[in-house]
Amino acid sequence: MAKLSELVEKIDETAKAGDREKAVRMIDSLLQRAPDNPALVSRKTKYQAELDMQRRLQALEKKFGLA
Repeated sequence: MAKLSELVEKIDETAKAGDREKAVRMIDSLLQRAPDNPALVSRKTKYQAELDMQRRLQALEKKFGLA
């Protein structure tokens, strides 16, 4: 099994590439193995907020025909 730091790095790279949904799923998977890890919990909160904002923007773009 890979080290936690390597997995967190991969999650960060995934999120930076724009796939925040996958990053959140990856964090959820890790949280099952390492519950209450403060680094994972804070990243999940951050990426979940970014994902929610991304979805809102996409919905507005679709609604107003900007996409």
